[in-house]
Parts: sequence; structure tokens; C-alpha cells
Amino acid sequence: MLINRHETEDDLWHYNGIDCVRTREVGEVQQQALEAMNLVEVDKYQQAMFYPVLQAMIRGVRIDLKARNALAKELEEEMRKREQYFRDVLGHDLNPRSSLQMTRLFYNDLKQPPIKTRAKKGLPGHLTCDDEALTKIGTREPLLLPLIKAIQEYRSLGVFLSTFVLAGLDTDGRMRCSYNITGTETYRLSSSQNVFGSGGNLQNLPKGDEKGLLPNVRKLYIPDPGYIFFDTDLDRADAQVVAWEADEPEMKAALRMGADLHLMNAFALANKEMPPLEWLVETHPEYERLRAGMKKERQLAKSWVHGTNYSGSARTMAIAAGISVAESERAQKLYFGRYPGILRWHHRVEEQLKRTKTVSNKFGYRRYYFERIDNILPEALAWIPQSTVGIYIDRVWLNIFHNIPQVQVLLQVHDSLAGQFPSNNAEYYKARILEEAKKVVVPYDDPLIIPLGIKTSTTSWGDVK
Repeated sequence: MLINRHETEDDLWHYNGIDCVRTREVGEVQQQALEAMNLVEVDKYQQAMFYPVLQAMIRGVRIDLKARNALAKELEEEMRKREQYFRDVLGHDLNPRSSLQMTRLFYNDLKQPPIKTRAKKGLPGHLTCDDEALTKIGTREPLLLPLIKAIQEYRSLGVFLSTFVLAGLDTDGRMRCSYNITGTETYRLSSSQNVFGSGGNLQNLPKGDEKGLLPNVRKLYIPDPGYIFFDTDLDRADAQVVAWEADEPEMKAALRMGADLHLMNAFALANKEMPPLEWLVETHPEYERLRAGMKKERQLAKSWVHGTNYSGSARTMAIAAGISVAESERAQKLYFGRYPGILRWHHRVEEQLKRTKTVSNKFGYRRYYFERIDNILPEALAWIPQSTVGIYIDRVWLNIFHNIPQVQVLLQVHDSLAGQFPSNNAEYYKARILEEAKKVVVPYDDPLIIPLGIKTSTTSWGDVK
């Protein structure tokens, strides 16, 4: 701290004294507001998260430095292969990260019809070669598809390398981030670089891609000596909350027994007789036969139901699922006819928005809307399960922090927790984690406990199974 040469020690004591007093006064007013708004318990839980989150931020995660260096070299080699491909095909170097070089290539050299960004307030649109534009060009000009594919791969490899593989480590070789407890409107944590400029968003670490181009970067995150890495995940958490909000008995029964909800919805949308729910559980002898016979209908249900649960219109869901508006309208009639609780939930939330401009969840958390409420129903409906699940997993974390100190939560990834526990008593700690998770209950009239799964690995986060 720089001290003004005209300031005395008494001046500094005076300044800091005023700062403390005003901070205390602000805190007292805030406490009164919390009491008036019936948010004391909400504040209590949010404040309690400070300690486990701070511990995770300080501890960090051990990184396999040898594997990190090898993976970086592998990605760099893949990028060099594509650089050579550009030289072979174009006769010159190309930097796909340069907007100037890219626009010259596609709009000057290759004479493609211009594609511009959308104009913003005060800013006209400009030529672009972003992924969306390249996809459009490839659709119009199939001969350019191999070049476009190489450019997109090069960009992906570069982002993956710099953002995930070579994210800054601290001096002890560990990866750390800064978690923000109030980072999102849904009360999920957000993460970013820490105050020392190392780390990054550890809630967005990819597991690789289906094509095998991008590796599973989570394999770089390894347990400390004498520990086993674990990863937990809530079972179909958002769907559980939707079913309980709608108070739909069949949905709740299916979730409780672990049935395939997409397959159940497929029968509803196809207007076919619903088989016994136990037949829709993967371990049942009839499951594979039913799934094979409803493959197309199940895929439709998978892409269509989620948005419909959040008040997506028939037209919106038709576009999302690739069906006609008439088919979507018919599907909604069948779906809401079988599950009228979904519509009742929509109407209840809509009425609350009109009355109070708020939406709330069963934990007592609220979201206020200050804009017009004409088009915010889908957002408000989605907020309820998203916030409920975010708060749920944090309460599991709090239970672990207070009751199983040997278990170290190292990462929070929205709806899951990852960390390590001593390897000499692994089964005991797995059982204790599951026990503490069951203590968290969403306080509906029919209480909801969201099942938690746990996987482990002695090798890395990416190898948990």
C-alpha cells in the first residue's frame, strides 16, 4: 500500500476505523433485508460454502507433468500436419487464427459470396470466417469441405492446447482456479483463473471428442500418492426436479426404479400402450427388445421432451427435433395429455411471474426478473431445476466437508464433485460419501433424494469407472 507522505499513522487508523464501521453498518442493513425477505437460511448456506470452496482452491489438483508435455507435443504435431496441408493445397502458409488471412482466402482468392456478422447497435456487420460461416460455405461448395475441415480442426487443436493442456500451473506444479460462489444466476459455481493468473475454468474440462481428434484432458489430473481419484454424478438430476415439480406419479415411479425415461416418453409420443415400467430398466430381459423396436421414437423423445418441459412452443420444438410443426403439435397434445402435471407447473410458474416477477425453488431461493415477463417463462422454468441441482450438489459437498474430512473435494463441475480419498480404505469412503449424499433432501411434500453415483480410479480423473 502506498502511503501519501502527508498522511500520519493516526490518519490511517482513522480511515480504517471508518471503513470497518461502515462495512458493519452495511452488513446490519443487509441482515435486516435478509430477515424481511425470509432469506436468512439461504444466506446461511451460501456463507457456509466459503470454507470448503477455499480449501479446494488452496489445495489444487496434482497434474501428470510428463503426460502433459507429451500431450502438448502430440497436439502441436497435429497442428503442424494441418499447416503442411495448407501449404500443399494452397501453395502458401495460412494462419486460420488470422481473420485477415481467412477473409482474403475465402472472399478474395476463392470468390465465395460474402458472409457477414450480424450488425450490432452502432456497429455494422463485417466479413467473417467463423465456424458458422465456414459451415455455410462448405454446404454451398462441397469441394471446399476438406480444406474447411482442416481449418476447423486446426482451430480446435489450438484452443484445446492453450486453454486446457497448457493452462498455467502454480510453482508447485498443481492446477488451481478461483471458484466464484455467486458466479451464476442459478447458484451454480463458476470458475476462472486464480488471482496469480494461473489455472482457468476447471468446470469445462473436456473428455475428448467422438472422432478421437481431441484427447481426454481429464487424464492429466491425478491423485496424490496414497489416494484414489473419485468422481460423483447426480442421476438425471434436472429430470428428477421436473417430475417432482409437476408431481407426475408415473415419471416419479420411473425415476425411482431407474427406468429409461426417454424410452417411456417414446411410448407416450407414439401413443402406444405403455409396457410395465420395470421393463424399461436396462437390466430387464425385455429392455433391449423394446429399445430396438422404438429406436426412432426414442431419439425423437430425447431431442423433443427436454425443451417441451421448459415451455418450448410446438414450432420451436419442431425445428429442434427436425419434424413438422403439425407433428410437434400432435406430440405436445399427447405428451400433456399423459402428463398434465407438466402444464399445471407451467401455469403455476407463469402466475407467480405475473404476480411477483419472481420464481423460486423448494430450497427457498428466488430469482427476480426486472424486465418484461412476456417471453421469460422458458428461462424461469429452467431456472428451477438448474438452481435446485446446483444447490443440491453443494449441500452434498458441505456434508462431506464437515463429516468426512479425510475425503478431499478438489473440483466442482456444476452437478458433480471430483476429488480424492485415502486408498487404504476406499470402500469405506465410497460408502460414506453415498451416506452423506442421502442426507440431502429437496423438501417437496413428497421428499426428493436425488441418487448419487460414484466412480473411482487409481490413475486419473479421466480414467474413473
